[in-house]
Amino acid sequence: MARYEISNEVRPLDRLITGFASSCGYEIQTVFNDLLRFIIHGFSPGAPPISNWKYKRQQNASFMEMTAEWTRIMQKQIGRSGWFDAFGELHMAYCSKPGQQANGQFFTPSHICELMVMCAAGKKETGQRMGDPTCGSGRLLLAYHAHNPGNYLVGEDISRTCCMMTVCNMLVHGCIGEVIHHDSLCPENFMDGWMVNHTLTQTGIPSIRRMSEEEYRTSRNMSVDLLRKRKEKLRQMQPDKKQLP
Repeated sequence: MARYEISNEVRPLDRLITGFASSCGYEIQTVFNDLLRFIIHGFSPGAPPISNWKYKRQQNASFMEMTAEWTRIMQKQIGRSGWFDAFGELHMAYCSKPGQQANGQFFTPSHICELMVMCAAGKKETGQRMGDPTCGSGRLLLAYHAHNPGNYLVGEDISRTCCMMTVCNMLVHGCIGEVIHHDSLCPENFMDGWMVNHTLTQTGIPSIRRMSEEEYRTSRNMSVDLLRKRKEKLRQMQPDKKQLP
């Protein structure tokens, strides 16, 4: 598989990520995933500490620097072209490095996303629900939002990294919606979910909130009986531990 080349606009962020990974002895993809987790946590009011966070205070400062650089790039490029996907570029580049090709992914090129949105364009409406069952980094949703703001966007993907990229992209573009981590061909098998910018119109502040499995099932008119039975079984297996919520 050919290596994906990062655009000049994204190279400053790439240098921060790869430089940090090299100096601290971490895999680049690990640092990239942890940056996504860092950003999502930072915009999740009241969220508990990130689980399995291995970095120290000085290293956290590097993640703050990466976040600030990502924000700067996104602000500039969104103002220039309406939408931009820095994380998608980085992910494709890191997955296409030697030794990583087995995990390689290539997302829909931005100009194809624009073409697809234009081909599907009709009367502009708001308040509609638009979904992408294999959202990748969320590019199609971003392109649709740039031309049709004011709609509710739903991204779904079997890759957790892709879901986290979509969450961050929707956050910074001012999209309102949700991202579901599951196999969209098997919607019963919920793995995780995030609500993005649900209070943006009231507060003007971008935010993220974790979606529970019960909330997911209820919103889709799915039975919650299986979920309740599973929780009850866990309670019986662990009688001395605090009850699950």
